[in-house]
Amino acid sequence: MPVNIVIADDHDIIREGIKSVLSQHPRYQVRAEAASGEEALELVEKHKPDIVLLDISMSKLSGLDVIPRIKRVSPDTKIIVISVHKMGAYVLKAIRSGAHGYLNKENVAEELILALSRVESGRTYFGSSVSDYLAQMASEPNPEALFKGKLLSERETDVLRLTAEGKTAKEAARILFLSRRTVENYKNNILKKLNLHKTSDLIRYALENKVIETH
Repeated sequence: MPVNIVIADDHDIIREGIKSVLSQHPRYQVRAEAASGEEALELVEKHKPDIVLLDISMSKLSGLDVIPRIKRVSPDTKIIVISVHKMGAYVLKAIRSGAHGYLNKENVAEELILALSRVESGRTYFGSSVSDYLAQMASEPNPEALFKGKLLSERETDVLRLTAEGKTAKEAARILFLSRRTVENYKNNILKKLNLHKTSDLIRYALENKVIETH
């Protein structure tokens, strides 16, 4: 029987690359493609695919937001995350949300079919590029702290925290004894590292990763 797949990624070239790999294995059939998290959820609910190949960084809803919703609307659908992010924080969240596999985009050509085979048979598959982080996760009593430290530098974390607390670049610069331009450069670097797009995304990330606390 064919294995029906939905591909969800906001970059056309990535979807085409995945389809190119799958075209060499006719058993895997692409039923639909989504360019946003919201569209992915709609297509999964409509088609009830066997497997979803899901990016993390998409508009409207991130892949991490979509995973638990997929579990609700199509409990039998397996989820493999395919992302540029290979830091443990993302892997950890994907696993906790219910993902069955996780691949880094740079390894899709080599590992996708193996991942599909493993997940289809009821097992899990986490790609070679994230295995080191999984090993660290197993031995680290506070994995979130470990991953935050690896993802951002200490100064970047300071800028993120102040931004999330509502400080302007000028105010953050005064607190950190930096120039406003330097703070803005840090902020841009943080956005690039986390693959985020605007200040509201930074605030959400800071809350989710306990960079700032709410009371």
